[in-house]
Amino acid sequence: MASPLSNGSRAPASGGNDQHGGDERSRDSSPQEPVAGTGGEGAPEPTGPTEENAPASNHEGASDDSHATASDATDAPGDEAPGDVDPAPNPDDDGPATLGELHEPQRLHPLTLLQRFLASLPALLLLMVPVLMNPSGENVFYLFMTVAFGVIALPSILLQYYRFSYRLTPKQIIIQSGVFNRQNRSIPIERVQNVQIEQNVLARVASIAKVKIETAGSTGTEGVLEYVSLEEAQRIRHVIRSFQRQKTNAETVSEQDAPANSTAGDDSDASTAPDEARRAEEQVLFRMPLQRVFLSGMFRFSLVYIAVVFSVFQFVEPDTLLNYVLASRSQFQAFVDAIYASPFFAAVVTVLFAALFGWLTGIAINLNRYYGFHLWLEGDKLRKKHGLFTVTEGTIPLEKVQALILRTNPLMEAFGWFALEAQTVGVNVDEQGHRVVVPFARREQVLDVGRRVREFNLPDSFQRVSPLTIRRSFVRYMVALSVVVAPAVYFWPSDWAAPMDAALPYWAYALTPLLLLWAYLQYTHHGYTLSQDGLYIRRGVISRYTWVLPTEKQHVFYTTASVFQRRLGLKSFFVDTAGAAGYAYPEVVDVPADTADSTLHRLYDRFHTLYQDRIRAATGSADTRLSSDERPQLPEATRSEWADG
Repeated sequence: MASPLSNGSRAPASGGNDQHGGDERSRDSSPQEPVAGTGGEGAPEPTGPTEENAPASNHEGASDDSHATASDATDAPGDEAPGDVDPAPNPDDDGPATLGELHEPQRLHPLTLLQRFLASLPALLLLMVPVLMNPSGENVFYLFMTVAFGVIALPSILLQYYRFSYRLTPKQIIIQSGVFNRQNRSIPIERVQNVQIEQNVLARVASIAKVKIETAGSTGTEGVLEYVSLEEAQRIRHVIRSFQRQKTNAETVSEQDAPANSTAGDDSDASTAPDEARRAEEQVLFRMPLQRVFLSGMFRFSLVYIAVVFSVFQFVEPDTLLNYVLASRSQFQAFVDAIYASPFFAAVVTVLFAALFGWLTGIAINLNRYYGFHLWLEGDKLRKKHGLFTVTEGTIPLEKVQALILRTNPLMEAFGWFALEAQTVGVNVDEQGHRVVVPFARREQVLDVGRRVREFNLPDSFQRVSPLTIRRSFVRYMVALSVVVAPAVYFWPSDWAAPMDAALPYWAYALTPLLLLWAYLQYTHHGYTLSQDGLYIRRGVISRYTWVLPTEKQHVFYTTASVFQRRLGLKSFFVDTAGAAGYAYPEVVDVPADTADSTLHRLYDRFHTLYQDRIRAATGSADTRLSSDERPQLPEATRSEWADG
């Protein structure tokens, strides 16, 4: 029997029952039903509605009509994979969950106040730097903003903390927040896809954690509890999983018409059996040792912190800093003199410094993100845990995977390194729309892990698009270059630099051969293959993507043709899947019009055949349409009025 846990002070109950109020927020992100020509997440599943068809509601009873498969909609159980994946044990893992005090409104952990205050310090220091460096009347504005920060920001942290509460019921998670604009969010339990627990350095020291609740079809995190105790975070995740398992067990017994009444009181056996089965199914799929993490960082390049450095230089005189670092040592004096003597040499040094700094920060970011990366298969879900300063643990339900993406770049590919990502129903903003499955591994290892997610056979060759795409791309690049050069030449002073009597902006046309080469490379790295199991698309010169789009996950098929494409007899075609990102998407550009149309018809026919086969297997008939006698009919009087009109 689980003992009730609490974060600290209990939130007042006065606001805990207004989840039906006027400020409620309801999300219905369920995808379209898989009708002819339309697939979607889980499509073409003929077995009935899934959790995506159950709209999120702010009412506790909103989830009663949902028939979600709960084992596919939430985290896997709290048991970790062997090895280094060993979070604090949960004493309730083997038994049914009890809400304890979670059914009443709860506040966040009191240390949340300290965390939020520390998070606001960089902004405060940025305001104080000009005042500290030059405490004169010229910095009255910054002094005023610093005082305003203390008067406004700090009290708002307190108000936000005391006006935030959460609670759980067997049907939903209710989160209330907002100081002036109150928001009441209800997340049905059966729609929860992932309960992610994160801990940064301070959180690990204080034994607190951030809980992120993600649902299928959402474009971001539906609910965030920042922060609760680590024990409370694990308990919240266990309670959600347990309620979903109980619902699944009840639905399974009901569907099989088993003698459930005779064993209905034995909740412990019903809850423990799935746990034991999942423990037996745990399989470690991928680990990243520390050497591999460092190696992967050497293939990354980040400009994230370069902007930060140049922002700091606004408050620190660069010449003074350079003299302090270099001129203080006599052996560097000649180097410092050369920088001052030659602007060109100074520019080269600046570029090299930026490149080196970007490379080092790329390694540091990669180390922080993927340190201790573990991926393991637990039942029908992938689970992963990684991070140095911020430890993240989450799940990827296999049923929610819509597409697989193999990602690399020219340098990585030259040494045989690839990454594997999964496109799921919900878009993960932190991971740019895709969920990382394997951050850095050899090609064969990436393919082996990908085939554990779903079976596929990557083609050895791809059909290229029309060579006319080189011409179209080159023309676009030249037009864009001319748009930049023309006004620059017009406003260029006559007494400024003009090599060989040509204004300096004209020399930008020296890039013409490079633009032509870039257009050709785009053509050679763009192709597609239609196979029995789905569509494969390859694109990209620097960031190279290979999409694996299974037939049953394809959602919408369409072709497009611009005015210029129609003149050349070209079209582009696109296959949409649930959760597709708005950028770097799998579009095949500049294909001969007849080829694009025939490919689209073949894609549709394969999807329709698969859909009919699954309907026939479930119902005995491939036609699910109602007969004319069974269809809804308008009243006779109404039909007459419409006919007369």
